[in-house]
Amino acid sequence: MTQNTKTQKITSQEVKPLSFVPRFIGAFGQFFKYMGSGDYAARCQHAGKGDVFAFEAEPTVITETIETIREIEVAAPILDTVNEDGAHQLLQLLQQEARFIDFLQESIDDYADADVGAAARQIHSGCAKVLNQHFTIDVVNSASENSRVEIPAGYDAKQIKLEGRVEGSGPYAGTLIHPGWKVTDTRLPKVTNTENLTILAPAEVEV
Repeated sequence: MTQNTKTQKITSQEVKPLSFVPRFIGAFGQFFKYMGSGDYAARCQHAGKGDVFAFEAEPTVITETIETIREIEVAAPILDTVNEDGAHQLLQLLQQEARFIDFLQESIDDYADADVGAAARQIHSGCAKVLNQHFTIDVVNSASENSRVEIPAGYDAKQIKLEGRVEGSGPYAGTLIHPGWKVTDTRLPKVTNTENLTILAPAEVEV
């Protein structure tokens, strides 16, 4: 166990405005972080009310106690083969219903926030349609968010990710931050001819 003392002060002049692209990318990350953590959402609400941030307050000396944290790493699955047909089929469906490929392949740097927001609404609707029609999605843990849950020893690390101080081999008790998602049923259309699955959308020519 070690101790680290540090003093940090960030002035308002050092906080530079972000351009549109990093704001757009950051908005997606903040959306999932906001939905996944009640504590983070509460802090965002305080920030929206104009509460003082740490860098706006008078600098203070902070003494931190750093403890050793054991991280559990889950090995990536080893695939003998890759089902390219299924991936191409899903991309085709997303393109047909939500113009998904069109949106990602086009630069949005020159568009206003309102224009991007309107396009995102349509894409969200189309992607949700594909998801609901062809998959059944369920939560990994059915407990309410921010409730206390018990994790048994020998738990499946692919289904449950422990965060914070992890000591010993369990069982563990903690607060459910995000319930997780899993696919319980897949209903992709059966394809007999896979030769054209790499064509996600045909070229359109008006004559």
